[in-house]
Amino acid sequence: MNAPAQNLATREPSAIIELKHELEKRTESFRMALPSHIKPEDLQRTVLMAAQQNPTILQADRRSLILSCMKAAQDGLLPDGREAALVPFNTREKDGQGKWITVKQVQYMPMVYGLRKKIMQSDEISVMQVGVVYRAEYESGRFLFELGQEPPVRYRPDLTLSDEQTTDECIVAAFSLVKFKDGSWSAEVMRRSEINKIRQLSQTGATGQTVKFGTNAGKAIEPKGPWVDHFSEMAKKTVMRRHSKVLPMSGDIFRDIEGDEQERAVRSAVSALDAIEPDAPMALPSSEELDEEVDAETGEVAQTPESKAEPKSNAKKGETDTRGMTEVDEETARQLDAGESDEVAKAEEQDQSDQDEPAAEEESETDARLRILRERIAAATTPAELKKVDTDWMKASAAYDDDTQKDVNAALTAKGKALREGGQ
Repeated sequence: MNAPAQNLATREPSAIIELKHELEKRTESFRMALPSHIKPEDLQRTVLMAAQQNPTILQADRRSLILSCMKAAQDGLLPDGREAALVPFNTREKDGQGKWITVKQVQYMPMVYGLRKKIMQSDEISVMQVGVVYRAEYESGRFLFELGQEPPVRYRPDLTLSDEQTTDECIVAAFSLVKFKDGSWSAEVMRRSEINKIRQLSQTGATGQTVKFGTNAGKAIEPKGPWVDHFSEMAKKTVMRRHSKVLPMSGDIFRDIEGDEQERAVRSAVSALDAIEPDAPMALPSSEELDEEVDAETGEVAQTPESKAEPKSNAKKGETDTRGMTEVDEETARQLDAGESDEVAKAEEQDQSDQDEPAAEEESETDARLRILRERIAAATTPAELKKVDTDWMKASAAYDDDTQKDVNAALTAKGKALREGGQ
């Protein structure tokens, strides 16, 4: 009677041991990718602890997990849930019979604390401030945002505002302000309407949503979670994440100082992923989590509530529909920062077998991206241009098979050699 429980009890330690061996085999790759002040053992220990705290990670595709660990190493952040996180998510791929199925993968997510840490460690920033503005403060002239001025944001908080004047409904904007050590400033300001648009991408905080499937179809969904309980904090995190895209980070400095070893380490680790033992946990179908589309250019969640019933995939037959790991799925990251991960992992139940397969023209987008990338390699005239192509390839390479990865890597190497010999 207790046999199933005993089997589960022995399976999880076994999976942890297998993961530990996989991580130990890549110690040198981690050492090359990590900044010099972080030891590979620290990263490996943090990953194992994350897997123990969230056993779903052990059920996910091992290839995506190792790749996520390498990206965390490259960014110099530990996936401890504070600096960064390893997040299981569902995606769609075709099985051997050409049928679309749902599988689990792991995505690397930098958190707000990790972003702030990388920004402040860049050694280029002396001050960073994030805040929200209330309507009474704006109307009294205490908040002023002027492009082209130094500093672009001038804000004098009104400490005498009443409880009625400091409700969530009275927030009109959020800002992130940074002062560089050379005296220059950078600012990001988001209107309330822009913040609300981000909120509407939340699975739990969006307003005006209804149940799409099941016996409760059409029933209104009451918003809940951090967007309801802590709107001001979510607004601050939203504007900070957007601002971080244009700010220097310590990872850029590490790569400049320690050379290209990090990029080579990640690429070599990706090529070596086929060495994973056949009995390592692979992706398993699940209907407990909701598929999400991510804009490859901005990292924003691109899926709208209306599109949940028709998930798209750009994967070719036998390939996985992957998303860029470095481009952050901002909504999921915000929800993790706010401790909402348990709610994000649950979605409306639906029959996956009734979903239509993606149209043929959607499946060709992967080929189109590969063609454009090859054209960019051929057109590169400077090492800087080639490095930008190399960076973009690093983000997208997991979506292609090993032969394609080797072919593109060889093209990048040959082009780099030609540019060096040409004295560019």
